[in-house]
Amino acid sequence: MDTVNIYRLSFVSCLVVAMPCALAVEFNLNVLDKSMRDRIDISLLKEKGVIAPGEYFVSVAVNNNQISNGQKINWHKNDDKTIPCINDLLVDKFGLKPEVRQSLPLINQCVDFSSRPEMLFNFDQANQQLNITIPQAWLAWHSENWTPPSTWKEGVAGVLMDYNLFASSYRPQDGSSSTNLNAYGTAGINTGAWRLRSDYQLNQTDSDDNHEQSGEISRTYLFRPLPQLGSKLTLGETDFSSNIFDGFSYTGAALASDDRMLPWELRGYAPQISGIAQTNATVTISQSGRVIYQKKVPPGPLIIDDLNQSVQGTLDVKVTEEDGRVNNFQVSAASTPFLTRQGQVRYKLAAGQPRPSMSHQTENETFFSNEVSWGMLSNTSLYGGLLLSGDDFHSAAIGIGLNMLWLGALSFD
Repeated sequence: MDTVNIYRLSFVSCLVVAMPCALAVEFNLNVLDKSMRDRIDISLLKEKGVIAPGEYFVSVAVNNNQISNGQKINWHKNDDKTIPCINDLLVDKFGLKPEVRQSLPLINQCVDFSSRPEMLFNFDQANQQLNITIPQAWLAWHSENWTPPSTWKEGVAGVLMDYNLFASSYRPQDGSSSTNLNAYGTAGINTGAWRLRSDYQLNQTDSDDNHEQSGEISRTYLFRPLPQLGSKLTLGETDFSSNIFDGFSYTGAALASDDRMLPWELRGYAPQISGIAQTNATVTISQSGRVIYQKKVPPGPLIIDDLNQSVQGTLDVKVTEEDGRVNNFQVSAASTPFLTRQGQVRYKLAAGQPRPSMSHQTENETFFSNEVSWGMLSNTSLYGGLLLSGDDFHSAAIGIGLNMLWLGALSFD
């Protein structure tokens, strides 16, 4: 029995020793013409997965999302490996954040990715597809449910009028009867990107011995969106609204950022959640056991910056790796009017003359105001404002807004 075991062990040992040799592929070059032997690099065929230099027509996918089909890419030798030469036009389709895109220089018509080794390139030769893996934190935000400003249209030119009508009648058994009619609404004209609007109101009162009619236009103003700035420009009679100073009516001009031009996920304030994914992972955010957000992310740094502004309280964050590992942590969310999402800037600029009544008469004093809020960190925003009116009135404010986690939100100036 011992002799048999020794033979078995010797046989297995021989197999183990022989396996590495079996993985190596040897080619008999004698079957080739001598002139061809010098032109063919057989070493590229000895190892699995090695790509021969040359041009390939391939499809390109970033994090499993195909961005190009039939793309001509040249693979060239770089030290001891073959790498693809990707031009700047193709890299622009990756959807990188501006600061990441600017860190990738162009060298000899090929983008150099050496400064970002976390970007992984894998060529599937069977399907002729170049699969690129990019950390989620390096990609610009996008949503399938939102249309970018570059595709917006100005609408159809036309005339409009909306109205609200109210009527009442009073007919007592004794005394005079009366009837009251009133209407209010907005009339306007649309042409190109410009919108002209006038707010109006009409009143009529009839009684046995009296008849009264009145009507007025309370304000007229012109406005248009500026999609590339995410702002709205207003000219004419409008209202001054501020989170810092008291509001009033005025005639002049205003330029203010407009959250309605943002995807609903990026409006208002919500904290930014960051972390590291070791593999292709699933990020799950829940509150009181209810899942409110879930997203798959590639390996590398991750940033969740599109939580809805209505999210408040303690959030449970779970990062589940594809190998089953789980990382849990908590984030608290609270809000004040002065908190802004990290990296965002909200502002208001206004200038004109105060209008104390609906008579369209303005005061002689001219004012100027500006207000800005900047999301410096995930839980910290800086804000400030300035209001100048003639030589007699000057007001300035600067402050900080804090998301104090489980203590709530605080702002002071």
